[in-house]
Amino acid sequence: MKKYVIIISALLLLNCILFSQTKFTAQLYGGYSLPVADLKGKFPDSLTYINFRTAKTLLTSYGINFGIKGKIAVDSSGSQYITAGAEYNTFSGSVDYPSQSYKNKVNIFTFNAGIEYDINPSKKIVPFIGLDLAVNFFSGKVEGSGDSIVILNRKSESRFGVIAGAGVDIKMWNSGGIVFGVKYSLSNLIGKKSETTTTTTGSVLTDDEPVTSTTGSDIPLNDETVSNNTGKSINYVQIYLGISYYFGKSLGKRK
Repeated sequence: MKKYVIIISALLLLNCILFSQTKFTAQLYGGYSLPVADLKGKFPDSLTYINFRTAKTLLTSYGINFGIKGKIAVDSSGSQYITAGAEYNTFSGSVDYPSQSYKNKVNIFTFNAGIEYDINPSKKIVPFIGLDLAVNFFSGKVEGSGDSIVILNRKSESRFGVIAGAGVDIKMWNSGGIVFGVKYSLSNLIGKKSETTTTTTGSVLTDDEPVTSTTGSDIPLNDETVSNNTGKSINYVQIYLGISYYFGKSLGKRK
């Protein structure tokens, strides 16, 4: 994963150099992520058997995000842009029963590229809208402690998706400003059914068993609707705040 961050950062820097005579903006941002659809889920109110591999949702309730984006103007007015970037979302969910606790993580690392339209780019406050195609890489872990010791890794998988967004870029000084925005991500446009086998020691998710442990195959997304398998829509909303840096031609006097 680190090598991908290095590659995308190098590409953004190269774009700055190659398009030094063109309007170029680099943005760093972070914020809160809200899981929706089947990314969001609630643990049972009481401790019963939970099959994490076939669960209908990914059992998360909140998340955080951070990322980097570059955009290059493709018209003389500076209102139409081609964009590219990378971002990381991590979602969490947890529950505490009298004899057992669970912590659940779902991580999504994303590369995206798309288009953006800026409204009144010569002004100080510039609203914008955008649409990206995305490649999403999933990972994560479920950990349980108490009467049972549970450690299950989420299978590393990739899915294609789309991201729609809107926001405001506010120029604060000559070469930079702040950006605020909201995105909605459809992370798995094409799902995939996963066949898994499990090796289990003991009955690990009931109230009346001694301390045991679980090992076995990773937890797959298992997100395609096929036969008796229920598909999943893995979607989320991002709210973010960040810093914009402007390069290339002058953006003109923003009023």
